[in-house]
Amino acid sequence: MIKHNKGVRDFFKNDYPKLYLLSGSQTPTDINLKDKSRIGYYCNVLAVTWFTINQLKDTPQHPYKTIIVERFVKRTRMIKVRELISYSQGKSNDLANQALKSFAEIFKQEQIKNKVYPLLEFE
Repeated sequence: MIKHNKGVRDFFKNDYPKLYLLSGSQTPTDINLKDKSRIGYYCNVLAVTWFTINQLKDTPQHPYKTIIVERFVKRTRMIKVRELISYSQGKSNDLANQALKSFAEIFKQEQIKNKVYPLLEFE
């Protein structure tokens, strides 16, 4: 599980900021399969990323969407995220790992559903 989460963490640390900049600092809301260019692919990956984030659970028991957006997209410190979700250090770290795992699973499903190939793997 930790190795799997490392790939998702690396995606948000290294790839997501680049995708965001390449998209013109806009969050795409649709998939454009007609654009076969590299930039078109990157915009589609960014759109799939946000489709995935919007499908994550965001309940008091499973604040996955809040954790992903605040911690990994906005890069808020974990201590502030803990205050937002009202959990202790150990539990919030567990929830962050669960959120990353859930993101990876839904992301793969969304890529297949929206036919965004080649598939992005989190290894």
